[in-house]
Amino acid sequence: MLKNSKITINKKQKRDILLLILFPILAGIVSLIVKANFFVSTLLFFGPISFYLSYRHKKAIKKTLLFSFILSILSFILVDYIATINNAWYVANSIFPFRFLNILPIEDCTWGMGLIYSVVIFYEYFFDKSNRKIIGKKMKYFCLIFGVMLVLFFTIFFIYPELFYVNYVYFWLGLLYIFIPVFMFLFFYPSLFLKFIKTGIYFFFFTILLELTGVHLGQWGFPSNQYVGWIELFNNRFPFEEFFFFIMLTAIAILSYYEFFNDDRK
Repeated sequence: MLKNSKITINKKQKRDILLLILFPILAGIVSLIVKANFFVSTLLFFGPISFYLSYRHKKAIKKTLLFSFILSILSFILVDYIATINNAWYVANSIFPFRFLNILPIEDCTWGMGLIYSVVIFYEYFFDKSNRKIIGKKMKYFCLIFGVMLVLFFTIFFIYPELFYVNYVYFWLGLLYIFIPVFMFLFFYPSLFLKFIKTGIYFFFFTILLELTGVHLGQWGFPSNQYVGWIELFNNRFPFEEFFFFIMLTAIAILSYYEFFNDDRK
């Protein structure tokens, strides 16, 4: 059995893991066969895992959904906008006739919410059985930070949008939004390290398949020339920042925000 000090994965959950390994493999194969667009591929990757784990762990749906909605909207408006206008990444084709702020495809928002929901519901089902409150005690601070950052964002957007243009923006966004929160959280709450790593191992596998599928099908690209370096895997090329911040650390970053603001940090 896989264990930490309090959590044990039972036989049923081991069978669940086998299914969850199969889901993204099938999603990638189907996406490649039908040459799926970004929206369809998003549904294929995140739909099965989200619905299956929600069915298996119904008590966590409301709590997970609320947190996922708030964090995905914040990430979509702030992080995605700044990254997109600096060409850190770009989605060329959208099935929707409009883009948010004339640049962000709606698929980015659904993709982000699918990722956050999948990570949190996976973590809740396998490793976190303690706090069942839908709204954690610190969520009010998260919402306050959310509101302040949105006000600041739109103030800059309308008054001095040039501030959003940053050299090597993917590196700085990854450092500030992902790496530092992960480092700080695990420094103060090291008891959660094993839970986070176990979740991170699965989503490393999941996001590597997601990345290779998306890049191969041209669902998104990386048009900037300002990256720390490049990774090439199976003839698919993407920035080092994408590998380090997104593939390796994003799931752990999501859990750091989740545990700190909406759970009990246990």
